[in-house]
Amino acid sequence: MNDAPEVFLEARRPGLLGDPSFLRLLQSRAMGQVAQNALLYGLLILIVEETGSSIHTVLLVTAATLPSILFGIPAGAVAEWLPRRGLIVAGYLLRASIVGAMLYFRDDVWVIYALLFGFSTVGQLTGPAESAAIPQMVRPEQVAAANSFFVLSVMAGQVGGAIIIAPFLLKIFGDRAVLAVAAAIFVLAAMLATGIRGLRRQLIHSGEAKMGVVRALAEGWRVINSSDRAFMAMVYLTITAAFARSIAVLAPHYTRDILKIATEDTVFVVAPAAIGALLALGLTPLVARLFGASKAAAAGFVLLALGLIGLGLVVYVRDFVVSHVDLGISFLEDRVGVSSVITMAMILAIPVGFAVTMVQVASKAVLNGEAPAGTQARVFATQSALSDALALVPLFVIGTVAEFAGVREVLLVAASAGLAAAAYLSLLRRLASAEPAPT
Repeated sequence: MNDAPEVFLEARRPGLLGDPSFLRLLQSRAMGQVAQNALLYGLLILIVEETGSSIHTVLLVTAATLPSILFGIPAGAVAEWLPRRGLIVAGYLLRASIVGAMLYFRDDVWVIYALLFGFSTVGQLTGPAESAAIPQMVRPEQVAAANSFFVLSVMAGQVGGAIIIAPFLLKIFGDRAVLAVAAAIFVLAAMLATGIRGLRRQLIHSGEAKMGVVRALAEGWRVINSSDRAFMAMVYLTITAAFARSIAVLAPHYTRDILKIATEDTVFVVAPAAIGALLALGLTPLVARLFGASKAAAAGFVLLALGLIGLGLVVYVRDFVVSHVDLGISFLEDRVGVSSVITMAMILAIPVGFAVTMVQVASKAVLNGEAPAGTQARVFATQSALSDALALVPLFVIGTVAEFAGVREVLLVAASAGLAAAAYLSLLRRLASAEPAPT
């Protein structure tokens, strides 16, 4: 009988979307993602059209990711003790100001790189604060679902920013309109974030807030390396991040060189990935509950590597499908005039989007479960910094080799190498765990 009030209160607790504070956090994050993706897509097309070089595209991606390597870890420690709502609001407003500066200096490519570097630096404070807020705002059994909604906000940002807003504005009004609208949306995200409640600072010792980069890295790595599940989640997130950035660098060149269409039509080829992402958002929490988040992340990673290999071999995949499976590809080519190779690439984008999303949701759920309270922001900052650092050199190699060897060859080698690296690290981890402890 004494447990009845607790059971009644548990039943009365609102769901995730019934919590106004979590909903505001989700809405502000979605708006920020819309603005960020519109901005990055506009800059990507601008750089490709101005320079025509994949190396310059790599420089753009590097300017966006380098701050995570340099400042991500100390920023994660700072995010543990700063007021998180104020940090999120200030971050959106500051990024709106930086985008305004890009609008003024948009004719100077090198100034754009510098401003993008500053833009991403601000994100190193707000990103870990948003990720670390999840365990504070939801119940333990809701963590995977909350991460799903967070990834959904990213997907909504990609669809709204890079598939709807940016292409429309680029076609009709040009890149200046993309920058102006992105700045306005960041301001809207800041206004939404002012309504977030329930975020509290972690009660940590002042010395921890002042810890240096090396000590913070060691602390974050200690948590990640504390279990096989957390370690492999880090591996999957790192290689997936490298894959995602490689796709961003190669996509305009893939559409131009392999699919033989204009670079500004890249969005229409990758748009079906959003379908797969939405499916993964609904299925990943279920798969994680049935089989475990670690196994869900591993399955998603393997599917991603196979999807990239399929894109590299898209012509041969098209031939096999046309010969053995009736998907209506030939009908579309004959009646609508859409190349069957383009249609096959769009179909393959669906499992790629599914796989990327499954890896992100499941791996972050693993880290949420393995990281103790008070270390969440540092763990996510460490993961982000290590992922970006380890992905940077392969990204330069991919961008440079693509100039000479071609996009198809680079996709095949990168996907195969990533799959082999993950298998090798998993095997090493298992062998190390199997060794008897010293007496």
